[in-house]
Amino acid sequence: MLPGDELLRRTWPQRLVMLAGLAVIVAALAATWWVQTIYDGLSSIGRVEIPGHILVTDTAPGEPVNFLLLGTDSGAGLDPDDPINIGRVEDPRGHGFADTIAVLRLDPVSRQAWVLPIPRDLVVPVSGSSNQRINAAHLIGGPATLVETVNDFFDIQINHYVRVDFLGFREIVDQIGGVPVWFPNPTKSVATGLDIGVAGCHVLAGADSLRYVRPRKDYSEFIAGEWVVTGNTDFERIQRQQDFLVLALDRAIQRGARDPRTMADLLQAGSQSVVLDGELTLSELRNLGESFSSFNPDNITRFALTVTTQYTDDGVYVGEILVDGADAAAIEVFRGVADAARPSEISFHVVGADLQELSGDADVLHEIGFDVVSQQQITTSVPHSVVIYPPGERASAETVASYLLPVPALAEDTLATRMTLVLGEDHEQILFLFPRGSSDTRAAIDALGEASPPDLGDVAFTTTAAPSTSAPVESDTTTTTPTTSTTVTIMGRPPEGQSCG
Repeated sequence: MLPGDELLRRTWPQRLVMLAGLAVIVAALAATWWVQTIYDGLSSIGRVEIPGHILVTDTAPGEPVNFLLLGTDSGAGLDPDDPINIGRVEDPRGHGFADTIAVLRLDPVSRQAWVLPIPRDLVVPVSGSSNQRINAAHLIGGPATLVETVNDFFDIQINHYVRVDFLGFREIVDQIGGVPVWFPNPTKSVATGLDIGVAGCHVLAGADSLRYVRPRKDYSEFIAGEWVVTGNTDFERIQRQQDFLVLALDRAIQRGARDPRTMADLLQAGSQSVVLDGELTLSELRNLGESFSSFNPDNITRFALTVTTQYTDDGVYVGEILVDGADAAAIEVFRGVADAARPSEISFHVVGADLQELSGDADVLHEIGFDVVSQQQITTSVPHSVVIYPPGERASAETVASYLLPVPALAEDTLATRMTLVLGEDHEQILFLFPRGSSDTRAAIDALGEASPPDLGDVAFTTTAAPSTSAPVESDTTTTTPTTSTTVTIMGRPPEGQSCG
């Protein structure tokens, strides 16, 4: 590449955020159980005060919140002879460079989560003045400066702050008995000391896990008789880190992370190396835990920033520059546009046993603005109406429910690719002019409890004509609610037919 040339890049599909993501979700899971041992564990976690005009923490119960998640390069607390500390000078203020940065948005009502990793070398104005790589903001002014930088540059309001360092990462991994990782080839990194001599499954303890997630320039695999560098940028490292956190969360749950005693041990393990903002209350963590206690980490909606790599005229690396406007829609999610779904944005099938009622209701739903893809008569009715929704579409399902009397139950189907409204025997009418408010709808849904998708697999559907202005009917006959099984590829998971851990 010639000096001054720019290379357009998009980060790999993201999974979670490296260190702090584990800390905040572990804390959320922990808060599900209101027991003294967990209270003690949370109480021992470090706190940092960030001014209220920078960190807005007075959110209402159930309101979506944005966490700024930070993993630092601090080796504080590690043995002075630890390889990580070779040549390392600790910042006396405890700031250090930001090694990993991300914004995590949690909506406890719709039980949705979104994550936006921020490249550590992204060039932004720091403290409202000079352009710096964003990882330097924490070193320059600590948590408040980093939060303010993210607020100002992305116009995203941050509500809470979570930080963890190398020691905390190691201790949490060790507490869950290590993390199983599948290596398709022998793998090494001279820079971090990673040395996997044999392909296959390896359970990585805390120290080896850190060696695995840290390589940035020389992550190498032994392929076809020679060592090949397969990870030499921050983008490959981000992918590896995010996928590792999915594996770590799977392991934590497998090892009993939803058991109070186990969770208390996890919290105690990381308490000396995890820092939260001073206004993140135990009550808020408990409420988050209740909402996300059964959350599948694979269902987090992931975004990637589009950046260009910039060099000086002399060929010196400057950093990554955000491509103006390329990620506007993704960033809008963290400003709240995904918190409420409009009928015109929602597409679903309608099924029911009463053909005349089914046809009339489908017409009304279409008039409201919903995209009624098809209406299908079932030969056997169900007692209660239910909205079957795919992962990540809870908010849309709630919008549909707000128009039905009585309110239907909601059922998440991990295989579904489109929502299906099943009209039950209790269905009375569509609230065309005056749907329920969101708070009333959510309260009614919560009172019903999370439902299971009705067993419609053995029922033959006869598709009727969709409303004349609606989308075409997908097929004349079908035997099940339209679903598709999707496979998520996570680096470090074993191939099909193999096990690990």
